[in-house]
Amino acid sequence: MVIDFQHHYIPVELAKKRGIYSEGSNTVLQEGGLPSTTMHRRLCDLDLQLSEMDEAGVDVSVLSCLLGWSGSLDDCRFINSDLAAIQKKYPGRFVGLAQAPILEGKAALDELRRAIGELGLHGVTITSQVHGLSLDSPKLDDFYATVCELDVPVFVHPALVPTGYEHLKDYDLPRVLGREVDLTVATTRLIAGGVLDRFPALKIVMGHFGGGIAAVKDRLVGKGYRFGTLKRPFADYFDMVYFDMAGFEGGLVALNCALQGIRPERLVFASDYPQDFTGVNTDTGKGMRELRGYIDAIRRLDLKDQTKEAILGGTAAGLLKLKP
Repeated sequence: MVIDFQHHYIPVELAKKRGIYSEGSNTVLQEGGLPSTTMHRRLCDLDLQLSEMDEAGVDVSVLSCLLGWSGSLDDCRFINSDLAAIQKKYPGRFVGLAQAPILEGKAALDELRRAIGELGLHGVTITSQVHGLSLDSPKLDDFYATVCELDVPVFVHPALVPTGYEHLKDYDLPRVLGREVDLTVATTRLIAGGVLDRFPALKIVMGHFGGGIAAVKDRLVGKGYRFGTLKRPFADYFDMVYFDMAGFEGGLVALNCALQGIRPERLVFASDYPQDFTGVNTDTGKGMRELRGYIDAIRRLDLKDQTKEAILGGTAAGLLKLKP
């Protein structure tokens, strides 16, 4: 079974409410005067998504909504209810991740409880910055306590426009490079900030191979003592984190680099569809054939068959508590 852990969807009704739905040309949304995300018809068309999943060889897609990370509580309630309806309409093909404005206190956390406990969604998603806050902020502790109580994974998508990087403001660098830098910083701050000490049951899935963090893991392992906060070696904490395999459009250099520093048991397959492999955000011309090729490349890795099947779907199924 192949499970795509990073697959995006937007309800048509919400897109129309925001005035950003179009049957025709793409629309680039702005945040703080900078490009944040590209809107297009495929994001809202689940029947088209299903046909392309079949073409690529993806069995189950894990849905997150691009508008939910900055959405109001009412919008998040609508998104969560819509995702629950999709799960019922397309059993075994789509599962949803809950969203809520998690800094807004009890009402937001109660919405996560409703989404998981009543609606049957399978996890929660946030971004690598939450309104500019780093993931080690004590202001997120109530959120972490809630998801540990619910026993669901947290998928961390890159912040759409990361802040705090003065030299990553032009050339569309916030999206091209800033997101990956911020994921690396977010993963490191989770560890340095003691989040995994306070919440050892936390199941975090960092997007995009953690921004390619495996490339600098040796430095973090060797110099993590400088944080002055670690109770155990950096590598011990690192091995508590999961990483998805999206963001590089199936690039084998990124995959092989990740395998040098990340245990295969901590990898979950992902594509970033339909933002990648569709020509919307890249000019590589890659499509569903190349997405299938990415899956095939994973199956050709010099790993045990059981490990490869875990990467493609088994690990994600366990995290999301999916029944066979």
